[in-house]
Amino acid sequence: MASVSWFKARNTWRISYYVKLNGKLVLKAKYAKVKWDANLLKRQIERLEDATKMGIATDTEIAAWIDKGWIKQEETEQAFSGYAETANRKYRKDVHDADFEQILNAYEQYAIDTSKGGPDRKSHQNHMSMAGKAIEWLKEAGPLNKITPELITSHLNQMKREYSEWTVYHFSTKLRLLLDQAMTLGMIHENPARKVSLKQPKKAKERRILTEVEVGKILEVSLNHRHYISGSVPTVVRLGLYAGLRNEEMCWLKWNAIDWTNRIISIRESVCEIRGRVWIPKDYEARRLDVKEACISYLKDEFSRQEQAGILGPFVMPGGNKDQPDFRKRPLYQDQPQKGFVRMIEKEKMDTDITVYSLRHTYATMALRSGVDVRTLQRRMGHSDIRTTMEYLHYIEPEQHPMDNLPY
Repeated sequence: MASVSWFKARNTWRISYYVKLNGKLVLKAKYAKVKWDANLLKRQIERLEDATKMGIATDTEIAAWIDKGWIKQEETEQAFSGYAETANRKYRKDVHDADFEQILNAYEQYAIDTSKGGPDRKSHQNHMSMAGKAIEWLKEAGPLNKITPELITSHLNQMKREYSEWTVYHFSTKLRLLLDQAMTLGMIHENPARKVSLKQPKKAKERRILTEVEVGKILEVSLNHRHYISGSVPTVVRLGLYAGLRNEEMCWLKWNAIDWTNRIISIRESVCEIRGRVWIPKDYEARRLDVKEACISYLKDEFSRQEQAGILGPFVMPGGNKDQPDFRKRPLYQDQPQKGFVRMIEKEKMDTDITVYSLRHTYATMALRSGVDVRTLQRRMGHSDIRTTMEYLHYIEPEQHPMDNLPY
C-alpha cells in the first residue's frame, strides 16, 4: 500500500506507491510540500493501487489518473486490459456535446477539495470568477474537441494586449484545469491547454516594508479613524504589526482565541454560529502567536470600548454597522480591513503603496532584524515553505550598523 515519508533530498514529502503492470509491481512516487497534502494524495492513490491489482476501473477514473501523472498512458493497457480500445472508440466522434455547467461545477468541487479553505474564502470566489470567464471563452471558441493549442495560444497573446501578465497567467491556469475536468467527464480525449506553456510572471514590485517612523505614525493616527469598519482600523493595524495576521485571519479572530495572561493569540478553526459558517485555516496556517504587551493592552481596551458601545460580539472585529446591528455577531467581511485602511492612508496623505499586507511584511522583516530565527518566524507567519520566509531577509545598509548587535 502507499506510504508517506520525508524526502530530505528534495525537502518535501514523498508518496511511494505500487501499480501492477503485466503481473509485476512497479514502484512509483509523487511529492507534496505539506504533510496534510501528502496524506490526502496517499488516500487518493490507494484507489489506483487497488484498481491495478484487480485490473478493474472506470474509463473516467483511468483518464483522471493519466492526467494527474499517477500512471502513464502506455501503462494503462498493461494494467487494464482493453482500455486503449474502448478509449479510442469512445472518442471516435467528431463532435461532442459539452455541458459547460457540469464542467464548471466539477471544477468548483475540485477547487474546494484542493484548497482546504472552503467556499467561503475570498480566494475561492476569485477562482470561480476567473473560471467563469474561461468557460465563456470556451463556449465561443467552438466544440471542445476542435480547440487546439494554437487557438489557445492565439487567445492568450490577444489577452496580453489588454490585461496584466498575472491576469493572463491565471486565465490560462483556469482554462487548463477546466479542460482537465472536461477530459475526466469524457467530453474530450486530451487537454490542448496542457500543450501550452506560460511562465509565471515575476512579481511587479518589491514588498513595501514600513520604516520605524512610519510604524509609529500609523499606530498613532489609526486611533483617529474609528469611524471606519465599526472602529476596527486601529485593530487591523495592531494585528498586522504585532502578529503579522492576514486579512482573513483578522476577520475570523474571536475574543476567546486570546490568552490574556500569557499574551498568546491562537489562529484556529472559527465558527459563525448564527450563519453556520466555519472557517478553517490550512494545517501550517493554524498557529499560536506570542504578542507584545502593547497589543494585549490595546485589545483589552478595545473589548471595553465595544462593550460600552453595545457592539460587542464573538469576533474581535464585529461585522455590520448602525444599519445592520444584527450583523454584529458575524465576522467582518474579508475585504473590509483593506478598504478601511486605504481610507485612513488617503486621509493622512501617506504612501498609497502601503497596504494591510505591508503590515504583515513589516512584522516579518522587523522580527528577523530583531534576531528571531527563520524557523521560528516560519511558524509565526504560517508559511508551508521556509523559502517564502527567507524572502524577508533584506540587506541592511551599513549606516544602520547592524553589527552593533553582535553579542561580544
